[in-house]
Amino acid sequence: MQQLSGLDTTFLNIESNACPMHVGGVVIMEPPKTASAEEGFKQFFKHVESRLDLIPPLRRRLVNAPMGFDHPYWIEDPDFDLVHHVKHRALPTPGSDAQLAELVCELASTRLDRNLPLWEIHYVEGLQGGRVAAISKMHHAAIDGVSGAEILGNFLDLTATPREFPAPDTPWQPDTEPSLAKLAGLTAKSLAKRPGKAVQLVKDTWPFLMSSGRDMWERRKLSGKFRDMLAMAPRTRFNHQITARRSFAFGSLDLQQVKTVKNTFGTTVNDVVMAVCGIALARYLVEKGELPDKSLIAGVPVSTRTEEQKGTAGNQVSFVRSSLHTDEADPVSQLLAISEEMANAKDRFRAIAANLMGDWAQLPAPALMARAARLYENFTIHNYHAPAFNVVISNVPGPSMPLYLAGLKVLANYPVSIPYHGLGLNITLMSYCGKLDFGLTADYDSVPDIDDFARMMHDALEVLISRVNEAV
Repeated sequence: MQQLSGLDTTFLNIESNACPMHVGGVVIMEPPKTASAEEGFKQFFKHVESRLDLIPPLRRRLVNAPMGFDHPYWIEDPDFDLVHHVKHRALPTPGSDAQLAELVCELASTRLDRNLPLWEIHYVEGLQGGRVAAISKMHHAAIDGVSGAEILGNFLDLTATPREFPAPDTPWQPDTEPSLAKLAGLTAKSLAKRPGKAVQLVKDTWPFLMSSGRDMWERRKLSGKFRDMLAMAPRTRFNHQITARRSFAFGSLDLQQVKTVKNTFGTTVNDVVMAVCGIALARYLVEKGELPDKSLIAGVPVSTRTEEQKGTAGNQVSFVRSSLHTDEADPVSQLLAISEEMANAKDRFRAIAANLMGDWAQLPAPALMARAARLYENFTIHNYHAPAFNVVISNVPGPSMPLYLAGLKVLANYPVSIPYHGLGLNITLMSYCGKLDFGLTADYDSVPDIDDFARMMHDALEVLISRVNEAV
C-alpha cells in the first residue's frame, strides 16, 4: 500500500465531469500482418498483458482515507482484470484523421472509473491504409509527462520482435483491501504530524521568499519588462469556464527544421517550439479579431524529477511562466525575446527547492481541497480574475529511433492532454524519429475550429524557416 503525494491528490481533487483529469496519447501503427482484425486485437492484448510486471501502476487502484481527511492510497487491486482496461474499437473504413480525432474527443471527455485502476488503452482498427491506433488514457494522479513517456517506453520495442522478459523474482500479489480501522489509524498518525510539518515547511520556504523579494526589488529598477512578466495574463477566449466537450487536432513538425531555426538564431529547440506556438496563437486570435494588445503568457511544465526518482510514477513537476511576446510583430524578434525570457525563467526556477510546491500540496486535507475546487467551478470564479497564463505548452523529449508496439512499427505518437477551467487550450509536443508530434486538446466552445490552429502551427514554422533563408 502506497500513499499518494499531495500533488498527485490535487489532480483527483480538481477533477469534475467537465474536467476529466487524464492524459494520454494516440499511437499510430503500421497495418498489422494478421489474418483478421480480431487476431490483431488478441496480439495487442497479449502484448499489454506481458508488460504488466514492468509497470506497477497499472495494477493499482485507489483506496480513500476516512472522510477524505488524508491523502488516498494505491493498493494492488485484488479484483484486477485486464479486460476492463484494454478495449477494441473500430472506425468506419476507411477511417479518416477527422474520425479518429472525434473518437479521441469522446474518450477525452469521459472520466475514468475510480473503482478500477485509472487507465485504459483502446485498440482502434479501420484507419485509412489499414493502419491501427492505440489511444491511451491514464489519470494525472498516477503520471506526469516524463513518467508517462517512461511507461510508454516499457510497452515499446526496438525491433518488430517483442522483447521477452523473465518472470519477476517476486510474483505480483494483490493486496487485501485495508479495513476502516487500519485506515483510521494511519490517518490519525498523519494528522498528528501535520502541524510540525507545516512549521518546518514555513521555515524552508521563508529564505526563498526573502531572496525572491530582494531579487524582485532589484529587477524592478532595471526595466518595465520584469513588471510586465509578473503581471497576470490578458483574458482571451481560452480563459473561461469550459464544458466536457472537447476538440482535438494532431500533426507533426519537422524536427530538423526546428533545429535549423535553433542553430541559425542561437536559441534552443524549446524556444523555437514556444515561438511556433506563439506565432500560431497570435495569428489565430488576429483572424478572430481578438488578439490582446498585451502579450499572451504560457504556462510551461518543468520536471523536478531527480535521478533517483526516474522510473517511478506520480507527479514531479512544477510550472514556469513565460511571455510569448505576441505583441512583437517580427517573428525573429519574438523568438529571441522568448529565448531570453525562458533562460531567465529557468534560472529563477533553479533557485526554488524542487519539492516546494509538492510539500505545500501535502498540507490541506483532500476533502477540503475537493470542496474548494467545486466552489471554484460552481461559482465560475475563473471568469472573474485574470488568468495566470493563457495556455499550457509542454514539450516532452522522446526517442529518435523507430520503435515497435506489439510487433507493429510506430508511425507517430500524438499526445492528448487536459484543458481546465480558465485554460481551455493545451498544446503538447513529443519528439519521435525526426518529428515533433503534437496534440492540441481544447474545450470545444473555446476552439471549435482546432484544425485551423493545427495548420497555423505548420505555417508558423514556415515563417521562421523563411527568415532562416533570408539570413544565410
